[in-house]
Amino acid sequence: MKCLLCEGSGWVCENHPDQPWEGEHACGCGRAGAPCPTCNSPAVGERPRLPPGFKTALDDEDGYRH
Repeated sequence: MKCLLCEGSGWVCENHPDQPWEGEHACGCGRAGAPCPTCNSPAVGERPRLPPGFKTALDDEDGYRH
């Protein structure tokens, strides 16, 4: 059964946490996503479930993204 808050994606809009971040009814405001407090709330010391295909981007000291 899908989570009603995030529509099963595990992520909500950071600025509008009552709206899903992805999917048919996604917020669309362009802000970052945040873990869904209903179905993607990890225990202390654990990480939330990441969206499929998620890739981490890091900036080095020269400002280059890797």
